[in-house]
Amino acid sequence: MCDHCGCRQFGPIAELTADHERILDMAWVVAEAADPADPARLATRDQLLHLLDEHVVKEETGLYPELIGTGDLSLEANDRLEEEHRVVRAALVDGSFDRRMYFALAAHIEEEEMELFAGAMFAFDEDEWDRMDAAHHAACDHEHPHDHPHDHVHSHPHAPAHAH
Repeated sequence: MCDHCGCRQFGPIAELTADHERILDMAWVVAEAADPADPARLATRDQLLHLLDEHVVKEETGLYPELIGTGDLSLEANDRLEEEHRVVRAALVDGSFDRRMYFALAAHIEEEEMELFAGAMFAFDEDEWDRMDAAHHAACDHEHPHDHPHDHVHSHPHAPAHAH
């Protein structure tokens, strides 16, 4: 992952980046497992699916729409990125997630990190960051409906990522 532009100083971007790192770590375990039915592989896959589902909601209801709104993401690129989300999820569910799928996922993440995150940093004002942060909270609340709001610690979008 890269941080050459400083976009990780924005809470929602730091959160998505942390998700990406966890996603890639777990995806490698799934892709490299010798036995597709191995219980450890299946447990990792299930954890990965849970994380992906929450992460995709954050991107598809927060980042992507805000970038479309600022003109920094075309509808065609949005559709392609969302389709890539569906393809990765389907491969995990049907057991066909392998090294090739891992590298496709890594390329998808690289595009987001190198292009979309930097674009957000330069294009978003406080309103976009606030809406993106709200989308992240909604994704967490949707995934964890019985948790209390204080259970999810998010930094203010304009605060450095390490300041919670």
